[in-house]
Amino acid sequence: MKTLYSFDRKANILLILLSFLITQLVQAQVDCSSLPVWTSSGVYTGDTRVQYNNVAYEANWWTQNENPASNSGQWQVWTSLGTCGTGGGNSAPTVSINTTGTSFTEGENITISASASDSDGTVASVSFYQNGSLLGTDSSSPFSYSWTNVAAGNYSLTATATDNDGASTTSSTLAITVQSDNTGGGGDCEGTASYVENGGYSPGSEVSNNGNIYQCRDYPNSGWCNGSAWAYEPGTGAHWQDAWTLVSECGGGTGGDNLAPDVSITSPSNGASVTPGSTVNIEASASDSDGSVTKVAFYQNGNLLGEDTSAPYTYSWTSVAIGSYAITAIATDNESATTTSSQVYINVSDGGNPNTALPDRVMVGYWHNFDNGSGVVKLRDVSDKWDVINIAFAEPTTQGGASMTFTPDNAIYSSTQEFKNDVAYLKSQGKKVLISIGGANGTIHIENAANAQSFSSTMINIINEYGFDGLDIDLEGSSLSLGAGDTDFRFPASPRVVYFIQGMETILNNYGSDFVLTAAPETAYVQGGYSTYGGIFGAYLPVLYALKDRMALIHVQHYNTGCMLGLDNQCYSQGTADFQVAMGEMLLQGFSVAGNPTAFPPFREDQLAIGLPASPSAAGGGYTNPNTVKQALDYLIKGISYGGNYTLINSGGYSGFRGMMTWSINWDINFGYEFSNNYRAYLDALPSSRWTLGTTQKDLGLHDGLTIGPNPFVNQVKLTLTVSEEREIYLGLYNQLGQEIKVLRKGITAKGIHESMFNTSELNTGMYFIRMIDGEKSETFKLLKE
Repeated sequence: MKTLYSFDRKANILLILLSFLITQLVQAQVDCSSLPVWTSSGVYTGDTRVQYNNVAYEANWWTQNENPASNSGQWQVWTSLGTCGTGGGNSAPTVSINTTGTSFTEGENITISASASDSDGTVASVSFYQNGSLLGTDSSSPFSYSWTNVAAGNYSLTATATDNDGASTTSSTLAITVQSDNTGGGGDCEGTASYVENGGYSPGSEVSNNGNIYQCRDYPNSGWCNGSAWAYEPGTGAHWQDAWTLVSECGGGTGGDNLAPDVSITSPSNGASVTPGSTVNIEASASDSDGSVTKVAFYQNGNLLGEDTSAPYTYSWTSVAIGSYAITAIATDNESATTTSSQVYINVSDGGNPNTALPDRVMVGYWHNFDNGSGVVKLRDVSDKWDVINIAFAEPTTQGGASMTFTPDNAIYSSTQEFKNDVAYLKSQGKKVLISIGGANGTIHIENAANAQSFSSTMINIINEYGFDGLDIDLEGSSLSLGAGDTDFRFPASPRVVYFIQGMETILNNYGSDFVLTAAPETAYVQGGYSTYGGIFGAYLPVLYALKDRMALIHVQHYNTGCMLGLDNQCYSQGTADFQVAMGEMLLQGFSVAGNPTAFPPFREDQLAIGLPASPSAAGGGYTNPNTVKQALDYLIKGISYGGNYTLINSGGYSGFRGMMTWSINWDINFGYEFSNNYRAYLDALPSSRWTLGTTQKDLGLHDGLTIGPNPFVNQVKLTLTVSEEREIYLGLYNQLGQEIKVLRKGITAKGIHESMFNTSELNTGMYFIRMIDGEKSETFKLLKE
């Protein structure tokens, strides 16, 4: 979480714009002789200057671990000042990194080498890093490092060269995979690592599978070899050759020429939903081209369910409990060669509203999949005071990309299965475990329909694989921004907003109503839209508006922010009781949006939580003493004033207020459990909330509504729209990817009954959606063409 920044709103915006214009107009070289080299661990405040890859930059606000080259420009944390030139008298060195391959076996020694040179001096040293951690440094050419006894895992290697004047350059990232030491695959493939799903493969990677050796093809999107929706297991299915090339059969050894069997699960279907207590009938198809299948074993989340020794291969799994499960089948042939099927995921839920599945008062905490100085903890050891645990973070495979990835940190978990077991353990305790996307370092750019598809498909795979209960949106930096001419949050026009919404709707359409969706935007992206709508200011509003009815919780980050306007047009500072109350009531009352006469609608009381740092070290600003926060909560919830400057519009308070969020569980432990102890006790002492669940949609009157028929349909559909009073209404037809196919109605609609027919003969068979926006109401209707 967190991009840390502080800004006096108008003054800093003007300064950033001025600096940007100067940068565009003046291309003079900069004297970098006195500028320190940027490092990922360094902490920089506004106006601090650094050099990076022979370019000078100036920080616009507080920042850490945000690469200047990737985070500079208008509305970004860094401003480029120009290239380092003769005034500095020094040019940065150049460096590239290499290894003998990209695929290794655990326990191997890996030699990492680097080519480095300096045009106006000498290279003093080259440091080698794996996943951002220093391995070692070599101060003489040829530059290399011998990494011994390497554990299994996926690694990102970089090399940083430093010259005799202290300038440094970091190489591009080299991804390598270290596989577990098993020769598997059904033949003798010793020396070539076995294929594993989500193996982190890149073009040129070689694996063994089903008795053969395959090489990942040289496609721009190496996700085709990995765990995206377009990934293919080598030698399996109809399309594996899109991603892999057959190199050779595995020869020699005890495996001989025996070919491993084929196996696939035919039932249930991937992503199937099952009610608790049901019996799941698992069926598999298995065959062996040069022998016979002796048995098929069935597993759920790696645990053996049972075996069948004769076709048709089946297993009846009875009384299935609530949870998410990965089912696999392993076929064994008459020469003991085995093959594991692709995983099939099922979700077992009661189909309830996500807010009914959450406690009356909720504590939300983020769990680090990394160590940023707070320390680490396994999920199984997380305090039971937390109701929702957000896993931080799923990130794009490349900065600014749309294809998402998540792998448990191997410094915390020895295996992916251990992490999955801990997720399942928390869920068995009644906790909700969500995957959070983005964070400070996970910039996501979804610019078009293809990006939206890549984003949604990879996130669905991640959610299914790990059994997450839902998704948390924590986009920061430039992930969401409003372009020129984008003035109406109800009808966004900026591609990064439009296509992110499409991707999210595709994800949500894959799950039931009990899927937990939350969001943790920064104040500028939400309340900032009250005074300014453009750039990052108000950029979350179209997303929150589109997904509002599916949102279980919104917990804006009440930290790392400057002065913010409340509904009384007074500016309040972070770290105060007034700030918590003013920012909270803005979401509970709704607010006008600059440049748009339509007000952003309020959230329900049960949807609102407040986000605060767990300790002074957890954020750049905004830590607030619990006694001050409790005063604010007493006023916001109970209407008991503390005598501050902000006066509640609803003087009696909002008794349905839902809870507290913190960054983070790890920092809470580091700070002696101050956050969880104080707010768990406070929330538990509150009386039962008065809110009632149900629709958040505007009451349109007794006769208002939309009917659609026939459904399923063939060549035409009739829409009957009943409107009790004149107002603006939008109806749009969308495909399964969330792409708008046709605008059916948009604009002021007169009072009365409106019937219309539209021809659907040109549509392909399959599922479609009609989206209706009517004032504060946003609703989606499913349609099926036969």
